[in-house]
Amino acid sequence: MTLTETKSQAAEFVEFFDKGWRAGAGEHFFEHFLPRVHPDVRLTQPLAPPVRGRAQFRAAFEPVFRAIPDLRGEVVSWGETEDGVLVELPLSGHLGGRPVRWTTMDRIVLEDGMIKERHANFDPLPLVKAMLLRPQVSLPLLPHLLRRRR
Repeated sequence: MTLTETKSQAAEFVEFFDKGWRAGAGEHFFEHFLPRVHPDVRLTQPLAPPVRGRAQFRAAFEPVFRAIPDLRGEVVSWGETEDGVLVELPLSGHLGGRPVRWTTMDRIVLEDGMIKERHANFDPLPLVKAMLLRPQVSLPLLPHLLRRRR
C-alpha cells in the first residue's frame, strides 16, 4: 500500500465520521456507524468506563443521546496516524433545554476500514457543570457513568 492510498483511506474515513456526527444523535447515528464498527471495538472516554464490542458501542451512546437528544458534531481538524486518525470534534446540543458544548480529540484506530478503537479525550468540566445544573435530566446518566471500570 502506498502513502497516497493510505491518506485517501484516512480522508475517506474522516468524511464518513464527520457525516455521522453531523447527522447527530438518534437511530440514524447507529445505522450510519455500526456497519463500520469492528465486532471487538474498544471505546474509552472520560466520565465513563471502557466498553468493548458492538452491543456496548450502542450502550455507550444511548444514555448520552437520551440526555442530549440533539447532540451533534462537526470535524474541524484531523490528522493521519500510523494506525488510524486523530479527529478534533466539537460537540453541542441541549441538556435539559440549555446549551452544552465541549470539544473532544478522538484517537481512532482503524482495521480494514472499521473502527477498532476510539479513545475520546476531552475536558469533562463543561459536561459535568451542565449535568450539575440540570440534575433532573442528568440522573438517568448516573448508572451508565458509575458502572464498574474494567
